[in-house]
Amino acid sequence: MTVTKISPGEAELLEIFWSKGRLTLSQVYEIYSGGSGKPTLQTIQTRLGRMVAKGLLSRSDDYPAIYDTLVAKEETQGKFFDLIESLADRNFAPLMLRLAEKRSLTAEEIAALETILKKSKDNPNRVTG
Repeated sequence: MTVTKISPGEAELLEIFWSKGRLTLSQVYEIYSGGSGKPTLQTIQTRLGRMVAKGLLSRSDDYPAIYDTLVAKEETQGKFFDLIESLADRNFAPLMLRLAEKRSLTAEEIAALETILKKSKDNPNRVTG
């Protein structure tokens, strides 16, 4: 399936579905808003409807309707990468530093980053600036 453009709000909702599974509108609203009332139930309903129209979610005929994701997380990663790449203006160092400052990295994450850096350094075709 070709994944269409995904907005940041849609990405947040997809994350909820990937972690929780099938949900009703009111369940999504409670999880997403955390009881704060923001965004409104109507906003969530509109966003879910758009996601159904885009083919990102399915909506059952049950009452209340049950929504479920139609796309795997892996299918959307390319779209997220494109968004991040455009926001970072192809300069990933400041982005990676900011992410690392936001929270502590696990030993596994550090090892993975070290592996990526080593592969990048060893790549004879890498772009140098």
